[in-house]
Amino acid sequence: MGLCACLALISLLLEIGLRNSGWAIPFLCFLPMCFFFVAAVTSNLQREIRDLREQVAKLQEKRIGSHDAA
Repeated sequence: MGLCACLALISLLLEIGLRNSGWAIPFLCFLPMCFFFVAAVTSNLQREIRDLREQVAKLQEKRIGSHDAA
């Protein structure tokens, strides 16, 4: 994510220096923010998947334990 922010900053500085187009400056300013939010959602999903896998493993252990006891 930091690399994206650096690349956007470099591109932004080049656009300001070259003064090519008006749409590129706001686009490049908000680009790192988009990547941040995507990374935050992806991180939350990975955490949920990890928690669900732990829960499934615990349930499987309980099921195997109760099956062996019977």
